[in-house]
Amino acid sequence: MSKTPTQLGDESLVEAFSELMSVVINMQQAGVALAHVTEPPVFTYLLTPKQFDRIKRICRENQWPEPNCRGILIDLEAVAHPLDTRGTKDACTPDEVLAILTHAYCAYSEVGTNKPKYRQGIMFNKRKVKVGKGSYCAVAVLEICSRGSETYLAPVTAFHANDSKIRGMTQKLGG
Repeated sequence: MSKTPTQLGDESLVEAFSELMSVVINMQQAGVALAHVTEPPVFTYLLTPKQFDRIKRICRENQWPEPNCRGILIDLEAVAHPLDTRGTKDACTPDEVLAILTHAYCAYSEVGTNKPKYRQGIMFNKRKVKVGKGSYCAVAVLEICSRGSETYLAPVTAFHANDSKIRGMTQKLGG
């Protein structure tokens, strides 16, 4: 049976995050700062049209600049930050962090505002990710940035959260 485009996309996303995570872990173990990696690998997560429309609506309603780029550049730092913080704060394994990242950056993820922060949105996925003995939602925090005529979303961090924490963080738009 052939795979659907969505299944292929999900597999490719896992592969891309896995590759970046391997580089981050190898560099950390070798004591090399990520800023010193020559020609670091990156990839771009493309928001779905629905996700992009929602983030643009959030920006209009909050009078923030609207992104004019559907892509989110995922680089070594976008993986290193959640890997370090989740490992330190929550004792998450690299596999659990990988699951958080791949569930948060997903075509099924919803978009909302990060209420306590200015010019930040979140992507969250109600499909549960297993962390330790619990099941949680995966969340990616994104910041709206501008450089010249380009307005885009940049990763801040990713983490796991229960439903009530997400409700406390976000005001979801558009039902």
